[in-house]
Amino acid sequence: MKYLGSSFILFSFMGLATQQALAADDWLSANAFTVTGNVTMATDYRFRGLSQTSNDPSVQGGLTLAHKSGFYVNLWASNVNLLPGNSIEADYYLGYQWKIDAKSTLDFQYINVNYPGVVKDYHPAFHEFGVIYSRNSTFKEGDNWTLSGYYSPEFAMKSGDEMYLNAAFSYPIYKTINLIGSVGYTKLDSVTKFQQAYGYGNTDHYMDYKVGLKTNIKGLDTELSWIDTDVKHGPKTTDGTVYFSIGKSF
Repeated sequence: MKYLGSSFILFSFMGLATQQALAADDWLSANAFTVTGNVTMATDYRFRGLSQTSNDPSVQGGLTLAHKSGFYVNLWASNVNLLPGNSIEADYYLGYQWKIDAKSTLDFQYINVNYPGVVKDYHPAFHEFGVIYSRNSTFKEGDNWTLSGYYSPEFAMKSGDEMYLNAAFSYPIYKTINLIGSVGYTKLDSVTKFQQAYGYGNTDHYMDYKVGLKTNIKGLDTELSWIDTDVKHGPKTTDGTVYFSIGKSF
């Protein structure tokens, strides 16, 4: 009986080790990962309502590697026209998406925003942390509602704490046509910090808005929107604009 008990314990440990090895293999298998991407051409690149291309067209692209557990990595880039020596924004995201239920998700993100080639004295690069709640098919099948918040402990131009809040929706109105809209709120520590970050303004906050239509035409994602801010006496990059984009997801 002594040897039988020892054998049972040994085989139990072997079985547990085998299960853990199989689980590890499954976690790292090719089927556990998905790769998606997109390329977009647009009349402008608007970040929180503000043009990053001096109201000129932009070409953007992104690539996402996601694991079935919910973790993902995203690389994203666009042309910009902001500062001397720089013409590209290149970002990366690290995130985890928690599926609350069949309709709701909660994303936790770390975002690193970079401007390769820029004159170092400007310090435009920054990082921030984000939380995004999304719910689908709340009032109608296919609708989407999103609430998000972002915080940067050291925003662009070393301007200190920055907070951004956003509420957005997409609502199907006819076949593949969706009505879209959003409202955002940006807040910095002080008027001085706002001016340090943006180079203008007599306030420490502003709001941005978007309303438009989005659809898919023969596999191409298209959007036609109006984007605006409540910034007063700012440069033309803060003015309202008609925005049009066409892109392909793969």
